[in-house]
Amino acid sequence: MLKPIRIYTETNHASEMDWVNYLVHPIRAYWGDGTAEWSKWEKDFQFYKAYYELTENPNEADIGFLPMTLNYYINNNSMKLVDSFVKKMDKHNKKVLIWVDGDNDVNYIKPNCLLIKNAGYKSNNSKNELIMPGDLKFDLLDKYFSGNLIIREKSKTPTVGFIGIADYPIIKLIILILTNIFIRLNYILNKSIYKPGFILPYLLKRKTILKKIINDVRISSNIIIRKRFASGIRDNNQKARIAFINNIVNNDYTVCMRGAGNYSIRFYETLCLGRIPIFVNTDCVLPFEDKINWKEHCIWIEETEINNIGDKIIEFHQNISSSDFIELQQKNRNLWKKYFPIQGFNHQLYKYINNIIISY
Repeated sequence: MLKPIRIYTETNHASEMDWVNYLVHPIRAYWGDGTAEWSKWEKDFQFYKAYYELTENPNEADIGFLPMTLNYYINNNSMKLVDSFVKKMDKHNKKVLIWVDGDNDVNYIKPNCLLIKNAGYKSNNSKNELIMPGDLKFDLLDKYFSGNLIIREKSKTPTVGFIGIADYPIIKLIILILTNIFIRLNYILNKSIYKPGFILPYLLKRKTILKKIINDVRISSNIIIRKRFASGIRDNNQKARIAFINNIVNNDYTVCMRGAGNYSIRFYETLCLGRIPIFVNTDCVLPFEDKINWKEHCIWIEETEINNIGDKIIEFHQNISSSDFIELQQKNRNLWKKYFPIQGFNHQLYKYINNIIISY
């Protein structure tokens, strides 16, 4: 029987109309999402109540949860609310959990704060960060294959798949570069705590990698380069989405490299479907690195090894036995099931928070 963690939060940070986009999920389980449609989704959030309960007294709480993602406060010039909440909890000697949504990395460091976010950089990773997986809203294997893992036998020639953006029309590319310059200037002038990314988008380097694989005669490539982000999700094109899923399932390996943020949702999608990622490490921080030896679950490519990516793929494929090739598919699927569904990640987060409470 779980002992719920007692959470203190505050109700006056935003109007109900903002909850649907910004309210963090454990609190949403109690408050709803502020829309008339909430009854459709309420059951999917009820499991949080076994892990967390709300209290109105900060002194009785085990920890504080900032109610909205940090993005809300940055976008609405409301960082004073964050500072006030953090200071209040510090007076009660309590830690604060803060969620950061999407591709954004932020510069917000307080002694009693922990940031939960998708992306970070290993070279300047701080102890106040926990990396969460990309937001898979459901189990892809359940949705598309009735939960049945489709095992691939090892073949002589490795097959490598990828469908996604790795190019931009020139006008969009210019606009993106100018946007990146603007974000960097805002950060330098202390007008925003969003950390700037690279001025030249990483998708250009992604295109270079994909071309190397396509041109390698030792590899059978099934690579489709698109000029639109998340085709099949953003435009609700089921045909495009199924093509994306099948591309992962019908290949031995899938190229997984960062996009706008320093992480790859495709990496978790590949694990979910029981396939082997080709993970290009761009100074990334991955979830639960203290528990998971990530190099045992993928073909690991350092950014300095990009020019030799074909050799690395061939070396891995030649050295893995047929039985180990099958076993790795099963291990990757089981790893995803343990750590990365919404409930699985939350269970790990619950244990993580309990350790924080004990040690703080």
